[in-house]
Amino acid sequence: MLRTPNSSPTRLIDALQVRPGRRAVAVGTFDGVHLGHARVIAGCETVLTFDPHPRSVVRPGDGPRLLTDAAGKRRRLAALGVREVVVIPFDREWASMDAATFVDEVLVGRLGAVRVAVGADFRFGARGMGDAQTLREDRRFTTTVAGMVTVGGDIVSSSRIRALVAAGDVERAARLLGRPHALPARALGDDRLLLDPALAIPRPGRYTTVVDGSTTEVTVLDGGVIEGVPRREVRLVEVVFLRRS
Repeated sequence: MLRTPNSSPTRLIDALQVRPGRRAVAVGTFDGVHLGHARVIAGCETVLTFDPHPRSVVRPGDGPRLLTDAAGKRRRLAALGVREVVVIPFDREWASMDAATFVDEVLVGRLGAVRVAVGADFRFGARGMGDAQTLREDRRFTTTVAGMVTVGGDIVSSSRIRALVAAGDVERAARLLGRPHALPARALGDDRLLLDPALAIPRPGRYTTVVDGSTTEVTVLDGGVIEGVPRREVRLVEVVFLRRS
């Protein structure tokens, strides 16, 4: 994935190296860190998340195009007050871990969770057998389950936002994200930028964007190429999509 400069000071920890402590932990993939995620995370200084996206491991070749790269996700979590991001290096072994073992070894054993926060549709463990009720029944910690958030009749979810971005409706996507959709890009040496194809790129067309603080009309082409950006020396930039022109 492309990286943008100025990564946040939030601590990033591999789940295999984390030290136990009394933690309020929000658990989820949190792709996009949207308004629904903000409700889950409220009051938690620790987030337990997964990389790569679990679906790309469980269903190879069918993983979603992500709304944020790892650096962008970390910055947005930091903006919500998260001080510690614990990352599970998700693979087939993690995917085969049953729900009870995940709770015993990860939430309690590794993290020392005293409070766990999840979304209403959160599932975990092999074949998704664990859910919010599984967590509620465990008396070693309290469980907070955040309800779904709706905006203008839309349920706020990463999949819904991805669909809006893919359709080029970046304004509606921004309302669900709580901010404009932004992606890192690499300068190609002329008036073009290249977006990471693993990320959620708006459909080809003309867009009003902000690039390096300047409002710029650009054209998104197939393959994640952007044309119409003034030549620049900086190799990595952020493209903020405001509206389709």
